[in-house]
Formats: sequence, structure tokens, C-alpha cells
Amino acid sequence: MTHNVLWTGGWDSTFRVLNLVIEKNENVQPYYVLDPVRPSTEMELRTMASIKEQLERDFPEASKNIYPTIEIKKEDIPLSEDITKEYNKLASSDRLGDQYDWLGRYAISRNLDHLELSVHLHDKVQGLIQNDAYKVEDENDHYYRVKAQPSRPEYSIFHPYRFPLLELSKLDMEKVARENGYQHIMEMTWFCHTPKKNGTPCGLCNPCKYTRNEGLQRRVPDPSKAEEFGYFLFKVKRRLKKII
Repeated sequence: MTHNVLWTGGWDSTFRVLNLVIEKNENVQPYYVLDPVRPSTEMELRTMASIKEQLERDFPEASKNIYPTIEIKKEDIPLSEDITKEYNKLASSDRLGDQYDWLGRYAISRNLDHLELSVHLHDKVQGLIQNDAYKVEDENDHYYRVKAQPSRPEYSIFHPYRFPLLELSKLDMEKVARENGYQHIMEMTWFCHTPKKNGTPCGLCNPCKYTRNEGLQRRVPDPSKAEEFGYFLFKVKRRLKKII
């Protein structure tokens, strides 16, 4: 069986990939969206390449289960008024990341109804859909899907996806990885959206905050006052670009 996993080189999606190829001996088809304005794109691509190399050294048979990544240019994703309309409803009340707009548009354009998103326990989306999700048992695996008629119509933007990590926290994943011998590969993952020039996490973006708050604070450096001010200016400039 082949699992279509949105892989970014981050903690959660990397855990899903490694769990599938090492523990379950399943095949993985990774997907990655190339975003030209995302400062972490180069770091994420480099991280995934390094993880593949390490996997080939330590788990050579499992490494064969990962297919070449399907790379999607964000600017090439077709528009969809319906998806964007429902996304905007959610974003206005729940501050949802814009990836749920363009990911949804991509999935619909490709008739994908089984793209795996590594939404985990304590994630914003997990909090939104937990009462509208049902569990699907699939041989030695399981995942969650959103009901056909969710409590809020706009939750329909989550219909194309499978959510295999919905009940796991980052620390749960760390425990499983340690028990199965790939914790050292998990330590290679990347999470920061705005890395410093020296290649270390900024400690200020949302993924850095989430990583710190969810028990992996050892991986997040404390920013200086100057870095805090620089990040504030960066956010202001980016917001102004969106307005203009």
C-alpha cells in the first residue's frame, strides 16, 4: 500500500514517514509544495534530503519504501472559489494558516481524497475537527477523516485528507521513535519558518513557539531582544506587502 504524505521535513510529517517505512514496511509517496516566498523552503528541502541519506545508512531496506517527492509549485495550483470561500470563513474566526486554502485547491484539482496531513494532538486543526472526525481502521494502520456532514459546513475543506496522527502529541512521537531506534533521525527534522542566517531556528515564529510549548523546548533557542525587534519588523513588512 502507498501512503500519500505531505512531507515538509518537520517533526510530525517526518515521524509519519519513518513510522510507515521502518515499522510498518509501507510505501510512501511524499508531496511537497514549493513556496517561493517562504524563507524556510531551502532548509526544508535540504533537511528531507539529509533524512533520506541517513535512513539509507541506518535502515537501507526501509529507505527503498520512499518514492521520489512530487513537488508542486504553489503558484501553479488552480483557483477554486468554493474552497477559498470556505477557507476564508474559517480563517476569519479561527486564524487558520493559508496552506489550508491552497492545499485544498490542489487536492480538488487532482481528485485526491487521501492526502495525509500530519495534524497532531494540540494542533489548531485537531481542536477544530476532533468532534467531527471518525476513525478508520486499515489493516496494521489507522487514520481519521472528517464526517461527510460536519457540524460546520466550512469543515468540508478537510474532506480530501486523512489524519493519521490526530491522537498523538509530539512527545508521544518522540517515545515511539526512541523505542524503535530512529529518534536520532527525528532530531534532524526542521520546524522554523524564518531561520537565522546561520541556519538555526529563530525562536520567534509560530512553529518555534509550538515546538517549545509542546515539550520540545530543548530544540528552540531563546531569541535576543534585537532578534525580537528584527522579527517584528519582518512581520510588519510582510503584512504591508499583502495589503499592497
